[in-house]
Amino acid sequence: MGINHRGPLILLHSVVILFLCGCSLRVSGIGSPPPEPEMPQTTQSLIAAEPGPLAGTQFYLAQYPYRQEIIKILERLPNLVDGMDEAVLRAYWAKLAMLFAEDYLSPRMVVDRWRVASFGSPDIEDVRLQFREHFNVEIVLDASGSMSGKIGEKTKMQLAKEAIKEFAAHLPEGARVSLRVYGHKGSNAEQDKQLSCSSSQLVYPLQSYDAGKLDEALRQFEPTGWTSIARSLELAKEDLAAFSADQNTNIIYLVSDGIETCDGDPVAVAKELSQSQVMPLLNVIGFDVNAEGQKQLKEIAKASEGLYANVTNQEQFRQELERAREIAEKWEKWKRDALTEAEAVRIDRHKWIDQYDRDWYEKNWRESLNLGAAIEYLAATGKIGNQAKTYFERQREAREAFVTRSKEELTRFLLNQTEKSYQAMREEIEQKYAGN
Repeated sequence: MGINHRGPLILLHSVVILFLCGCSLRVSGIGSPPPEPEMPQTTQSLIAAEPGPLAGTQFYLAQYPYRQEIIKILERLPNLVDGMDEAVLRAYWAKLAMLFAEDYLSPRMVVDRWRVASFGSPDIEDVRLQFREHFNVEIVLDASGSMSGKIGEKTKMQLAKEAIKEFAAHLPEGARVSLRVYGHKGSNAEQDKQLSCSSSQLVYPLQSYDAGKLDEALRQFEPTGWTSIARSLELAKEDLAAFSADQNTNIIYLVSDGIETCDGDPVAVAKELSQSQVMPLLNVIGFDVNAEGQKQLKEIAKASEGLYANVTNQEQFRQELERAREIAEKWEKWKRDALTEAEAVRIDRHKWIDQYDRDWYEKNWRESLNLGAAIEYLAATGKIGNQAKTYFERQREAREAFVTRSKEELTRFLLNQTEKSYQAMREEIEQKYAGN
């Protein structure tokens, strides 16, 4: 009698499915396989999907500094021998793809940026975006220990300091800037938590740019401790308390590379801040933030009706601060002649569409390269067979093509929206793309 190989293969099939779905085996038996993880099939679901824990990484680069950490994650995936049916392959692919899934942004982000970039435009109803006699920018900078992490040859803190200095130096005459830092005392050890969480300091009070004073302020701190976002936003409101929104255009940039770690509620504080007499536009910059951090920082921006951006290098950080400088230049022009030209608004909107299209393209490109490198690694180390490798490569190509089609759909949609009012555009996005 020949040996029956199907029994062990069926058992392995079920074990793999259970592992990939995050389930555990029951003593009484394996039972029927649970539902497979679902991959986005529409543009709407792609926008709504959470980014994977490895979003924004560069596993495809042989010298990527965190490559070994990603390999450890891939090693925890089960082995996949040839002969498995397509249900197993689909479940395994979904698990692998979701690890590297990027954060594909809603077109609502573009419309919100159009709105913010159009300070002073006649169709802006948000009083925060109406120019006033004075223009103030406060930067609230994370100086917790994680900001000592490197991007290339420099730490995130070094890159942030350079970008802030450059930004302040190019503000127009009459605009004022301040800098508050948090988490710069003690350490990120548990015994220093109280000291570190209470350390939030206005190192450069609101004033016109002064190179010497700003240099001195930037030398006062290095990244060491915990992340006290909520407390720092509360103190930022105090910093600007004398500059009410009826005479001041106020902007706050919160820069952080992680979530609140000092037990505060930054989302609630952000909402209160936006409704205070200061009434600032609160923009949030996530500096090389993981998926968990992105989620909280997005909620902070949403609560205050501000903007969120995730940056992974110094140039992207500079570009985000550049938005504030551009607004300051518009403010300066407004003070001279109070004119907003329709053609200038139209050009500005097309610029943001181009950047949105580029953001999707770069994320799709990075995601596809990461998945390709992961497939090659799993095949080269014998964790998957030729059948799975071929299947995964086809799925990777299909995913890349799907994201490209979604990008083109959204770009066409935004181009068709450029002549509409902000309110009409936001309502249409809420209806078509579920408000994501």
